Amino acid sequence: MLALAIAATGISTQAAAQQAKSKVGAQINASTDAKVAVDDARNARDDAAAAQTAAQAAIAARKAGAVTEHGAATAAATSYQAKQSSIDAQTAAQRAVSAAQEAQAAQTAAQTGANPVAAAAEAGQAALAARDASSAAADASLRAQAAADATAQATTAPPASRASVGYRIDFPVLDGDRDGRINRAEAGGHAALTADFLLLDVDGDGYLSPRELEGRM
Repeated sequence: MLALAIAATGISTQAAAQQAKSKVGAQINASTDAKVAVDDARNARDDAAAAQTAAQAAIAARKAGAVTEHGAATAAATSYQAKQSSIDAQTAAQRAVSAAQEAQAAQTAAQTGANPVAAAAEAGQAALAARDASSAAADASLRAQAAADATAQATTAPPASRASVGYRIDFPVLDGDRDGRINRAEAGGHAALTADFLLLDVDGDGYLSPRELEGRM
């Protein structure tokens, strides 16, 4: 009986030690994940700020005017893209911040709660969400800056002699009012088409017909 009691005590001690080790490991993991999430959120905010600056520069360039009407149309489209990309970056940054806050809350739960392992798992999931949101913010920021650069170039570009090549359009989708032709407002949903509108509008009626868009559908 004494031997059994001693053996049971040994098993109990080992289990307690293993439990303590798991708890410490979970707390360390939660702390690490929370720190990573906070760093990603900070990067996302920086990218969103850069995107906003780029969008503001694009809008200013568009308002300053362009050398040609074609350049003005291109600038209008690209500055709009910069603005939308900036909004995307801001939204992604907000997601990253929320995820970081969740990771920090999970870290606290891992340090003080009864189930640190579960809390650490939550911190890990929140950190992954923050990383994804941070990547989305970075991508959106790059798009905004590229669009801003395109806007600046469009405002100073000389008249083009021919329309761009290498893109296709979905005529039924762009023809919002279903009148069988695309006006400038409808073309605004397609940056390349907007830039080429004046060149493609052969008859100068302010609309693009299927015939004028032949080979691009």
